[in-house]
Amino acid sequence: MKKRLSLLILLTLLTGVLSAQGKTLLQDKPGTFKLQKEALNGQGPDLYGKTCACTKAESDAMLVKLEVLVQEFRKTPVLADIKGFDGVCRLYGGRCSSKYGYAVPADIKFWFKSWSLYKGQEAQWVNEPPQWIIEVNQPDKFRDNGFNVSDYSNTSDPTNPAFSEKAQSETSRALNELFYVPGVREVIKPGIDRYGEFVVIYNPGQPPYWEQVTVREAFRLLLDYYKCMPDRAAVDALVPILNMEFEGFSEEEKDSYAYFGSSESISRVGSKKNDTPVVRPNPDYWNRTLPKASIQLIVLEMPQPEIVAGKMERSLKNEDGYYYVYKLMNELNLGDLSNSIDRQNK
Repeated sequence: MKKRLSLLILLTLLTGVLSAQGKTLLQDKPGTFKLQKEALNGQGPDLYGKTCACTKAESDAMLVKLEVLVQEFRKTPVLADIKGFDGVCRLYGGRCSSKYGYAVPADIKFWFKSWSLYKGQEAQWVNEPPQWIIEVNQPDKFRDNGFNVSDYSNTSDPTNPAFSEKAQSETSRALNELFYVPGVREVIKPGIDRYGEFVVIYNPGQPPYWEQVTVREAFRLLLDYYKCMPDRAAVDALVPILNMEFEGFSEEEKDSYAYFGSSESISRVGSKKNDTPVVRPNPDYWNRTLPKASIQLIVLEMPQPEIVAGKMERSLKNEDGYYYVYKLMNELNLGDLSNSIDRQNK
């Protein structure tokens, strides 16, 4: 038993994250590729309380569409002739947005379980291996660059008379739908936009996938949320400040578009035009004549090509398995992904 336990510990060490010096990527070792599929509906509410309104038939049809999309990634040399790692691709349900979305949301996650020579033995990176996530039909990817308020609807001892579970849940959800555009928009080609390290692939024939929000609307959502927080002391402290900030705008400014304001303010909302407008997903973007099992939007976290090339070079120099992630990014043809966007009902 002791010998078996020692062997198990050794295998765990060998198949864990190889961060120590002395490892060498086994770039010529033949690898495998496995596709894992999960039901895209029936996941229950997401973090914001939304539930995907899709049937099993729509979910199954969307899985077929995603498999075809994965084949576009597999055209790259790194995934066409796999060496040095075992690849895993998982298809699973994405973040639901029943108010601002339409087509079935989904995530595509690639894992690269790289092989290395470590202290004279072959070892594989299986504990949280290098990965890359692609989001499909989720126009709210950048909500993490937003207001990020918490939902306190489960508070057991609220002191604010205006608090209710329903109000807190609804107002936090509405406020979290707002976010700041995370960079200057660069149109790579019609249907492909870049915002810093993010790429959005879409149908340029549809209305914009985001819509700007006015200062008045942003403050309405902020005040609705903070007025029904469970802690009365927090309400008494924050709401007057928000009201004061709002009244600092002229009526014309209140009806103008909102942008990122002073980072020292509570609202962080301003009216002066800059490269960081306040937006939310646009429900009018979706082509609703298409079936819900259609691909209408793809979002990738993918730095500029020169940055990807630099990361790939450094990863290779450090014998790091993330080399294969950046190699995939480097080889990927965004135009091929753009061709995967459904544009009309055939």
